[in-house]
Amino acid sequence: MFLLNAKTLDSLKNRINIGDSDDSILRKVYEADAKIIASKDAKIKHQIEQLKNLDPSNSNYQEELSDKVNELVKSIPLQNRTALTQYVARRKMVLELFERVLNREIEKLKSGNRIDEDLLHNLIFQQSSDNPESSDLWLIAEEFIYFDGFSEKRLNQIEIDGKKIFNKRFDGEEERYLNSLGEKRLTKRPDILLFPAEGKCIIIEFKAPDVNVSEHLSQIDFYANLIRNYTIDDFQITTYYGYLIGESIEDRDVRGHVSRFEHSHHLDYWFRPSENVNGFEGRSNGSIYTEVIKFSTLLQRAKIRNKIFIEKLERNNE
Repeated sequence: MFLLNAKTLDSLKNRINIGDSDDSILRKVYEADAKIIASKDAKIKHQIEQLKNLDPSNSNYQEELSDKVNELVKSIPLQNRTALTQYVARRKMVLELFERVLNREIEKLKSGNRIDEDLLHNLIFQQSSDNPESSDLWLIAEEFIYFDGFSEKRLNQIEIDGKKIFNKRFDGEEERYLNSLGEKRLTKRPDILLFPAEGKCIIIEFKAPDVNVSEHLSQIDFYANLIRNYTIDDFQITTYYGYLIGESIEDRDVRGHVSRFEHSHHLDYWFRPSENVNGFEGRSNGSIYTEVIKFSTLLQRAKIRNKIFIEKLERNNE
């Protein structure tokens, strides 16, 4: 049940009695494990410290480094190496699934069904989730999985550190605007919001592969403006990063709709270096950097970033 180490249990066979409670047995096992781990960690630390004695100018440097690495790997518990292998293998599977979806090679799409936005959204970050660490946001950028964030959640329900960020009393012009034209603007659901640090926000929007992305270039700006102006006073975001992701993207459409977008010939995406996020009611302006990217470009980028690890895994399994 608890995946206890068999060697640890064997070392305790004279200390565990038939009348011991579960709590007592587990305490003995974990205490013994802690001693083993401490000993191994001390050995690992010693081996890492030995690296300072290596001289890159020495003709035997590569051989000495390989020997040190081999010693270190032997000291790292097998379960840790296995976990790393599983981590890389999972990424390989996600990349393959992503590619199969875009190529319409999964059963759901073979009969001609539309590749809808939800399918790709859930592949990257499950809708209604607030746990980026368990997502595959690394497909967009490696660091995104480490930030606080939300997928497909109403703006007025978002909490940071247990506090609703839009829990503010609105009156006058603010109240009128937020509910004007028959809309409830704070009930809108951005596809993904991430908060990497105080004063910063990442906004990600997906569009189905058959949707003309250029018709939605202002959507991220709109969400940034709501966050800039209508959050509580002690939660103010001034720096934004926007990612609008789809597949049907025409260069002249993008730059024709918003002239400040530029095309990056490297990895084929469009970017707008900086634009104001206007502040109202005495709030200062913020700024936003935006990219418009194809799903196929994301796939290409992610493959490049993970290439060396996946190749190493495949060689080891041959």
